[in-house]
Amino acid sequence: YGGGSMSNTKESKGNTNLRAETRKSLEELLAVERPELLPAIREVKAKVGEAVYARSFSRVDNFNRRGEDLLIVVADALSRSFIERDCIPALKEAFGVKRVRVVGC
Repeated sequence: YGGGSMSNTKESKGNTNLRAETRKSLEELLAVERPELLPAIREVKAKVGEAVYARSFSRVDNFNRRGEDLLIVVADALSRSFIERDCIPALKEAFGVKRVRVVGC
C-alpha cells in the first residue's frame, strides 16, 4: 500500500468535526490500492496460518515494497512485535525482499 489512510472515513451526523473510521482488512485494501501485492500477502497468510496472520496484520496503517525492502507501518507496538516475532521469514520469502522494516508506536 503506497499512501493515504488504511481506513474508511464516515462523517458523524450533526457534527462535521467528528468522524468514525472503520478499518478495512489489509487484503481488502491491497486489492484496491496495490493488487500486485495481493498474491504475496496471501502467501504470507498461508505460511503463518490464519490466527497468526489475523493477530499480526489487523492494525496495518501502511504497506510498501520498494526494490529489496518492505516497509510495514502499524498502529501499535503489539502488532509490530507480532510481525517481527512471527512473520519476517514468510514476508521475505513471499515478497522476495532482503529487508523487512516494521515501524509503529
